[in-house]
Amino acid sequence: MKKYLYYSLLFIFLVLLFTNCKKKNAVRIYDINRYKSLHQIVETKKLVLGTTINPVSFYYYKDGYAGFEYEIAKYIAEKLKVELEVLPVSNDSTLYSLLQRGEIDLAASNYLSLNHSYPYNFSYTAPYYKSNLIAIIFNQDTLKSNSIKHLEYSKIMIPTSDLEHIPYNKMKEIYENHYDVLLDDSSSSFELMRKMIRKDSVALITWDYLFKLSNLEDLSRIQTFKINTDCNMSFLTSFDNHTLIDTVNSIISSLMTTNKYQDITNRYFTSHKILTLDEPIDKTKSNKKNRYKMGSISKFDDLFKTYAKQYKFDWKLVAAISFKESNFNPEIESPYGASGLMQLMPETGKKFGADSLFDPAQNVKAGVGYLSYLRSYWQKKVEDSTQVMYFVIASYNSGQGHIIDAQKLAKKYGANPNVWFDNVELYLSLLMEPKYYKDPECKLGYCRATETINFVRNVNSKHQFYIDNNK
Repeated sequence: MKKYLYYSLLFIFLVLLFTNCKKKNAVRIYDINRYKSLHQIVETKKLVLGTTINPVSFYYYKDGYAGFEYEIAKYIAEKLKVELEVLPVSNDSTLYSLLQRGEIDLAASNYLSLNHSYPYNFSYTAPYYKSNLIAIIFNQDTLKSNSIKHLEYSKIMIPTSDLEHIPYNKMKEIYENHYDVLLDDSSSSFELMRKMIRKDSVALITWDYLFKLSNLEDLSRIQTFKINTDCNMSFLTSFDNHTLIDTVNSIISSLMTTNKYQDITNRYFTSHKILTLDEPIDKTKSNKKNRYKMGSISKFDDLFKTYAKQYKFDWKLVAAISFKESNFNPEIESPYGASGLMQLMPETGKKFGADSLFDPAQNVKAGVGYLSYLRSYWQKKVEDSTQVMYFVIASYNSGQGHIIDAQKLAKKYGANPNVWFDNVELYLSLLMEPKYYKDPECKLGYCRATETINFVRNVNSKHQFYIDNNK
């Protein structure tokens, strides 16, 4: 009897085990195959892009969106005549999971497509950007070799956080003949570039497009050469969603032959020059371009005065912001969608009553209304009125969320969260580094901080110039 009971229990256990394994396997396969077909995407009028927040794929700019891969996805959505929905996530693993569950149609993360370890689970679209590794040589007068294998340097620095998706055999090929290779897993390429500018006998290996974004291209005594890796940047999607893949590939191939593609590429992979402070006008010169009528700044002064008075602002500060944003051009539109004298994003314009951003009166009214809104927020957070205006100007340029993130970081690391220069300003600059923009305190992630930091300084300088010369 006991023997019979033993075999019965064993049989039941094996049946349950086998059934459970089948269920798990079925769930796994079902998850991998779950996706929206092209027909369903068109029918629902929505294409969902999953992305991490980084300088290349996607980031928040002012009150809108920006990013190279985001722009490519937006073009694809426009061609499909559907809305693009963006789902930002914190890491690549989450993107893989969302793809498996069919919650996103395309996945973007600037290093994602370099890792081909998921060939059975996912498919790669046609490439829309070809990238290579680059060797950056600091403080070397002459480049004696054009091959990494023959360089005679005491150190080679490799930021593994930026190169984690490079296959091991390719990484080994890069440094196998060198005895002093430092694999840095705590610093980004940008951090290492700044640290190494004044150091001799050092080579840094990183991506060519990161160097282009570093603002270092024009510095003397920095030499570079390409390491042929030919890594293609592309979207990931479900491995058997063939109709969507074929259509996306066709759209990408068509896009890459257009001027629009060149515009997008130049926008994101050309270094942005750092703005300089205004030089004071030489009053001894008779150049009429540099001469102002007493009390006059531009032909829009009446608009600045009217709406500045309505919201209790210094009209010369509003003029300084307008000059730095648009150079007093009411018809200008930025590549990111900001328009008019005050360079407002469409959603911001609507929120503050502007039906047409190219109408100077509507634009200025909405712009000053937005400044007033920002002032109301920062007056509750910062006591000193002068500091409040620095926070307002910074928020106007980059978006309020980035400045809130920088303030939280300043407080976390012991700086003064209520002082802009050398305090919150410093932590805003660190939002260009993964270590900081991935901090749980930061809700909006990466920020193009250099632009904002210089914008505050330039507006402050121009405002003071207007005060001194237009009394």
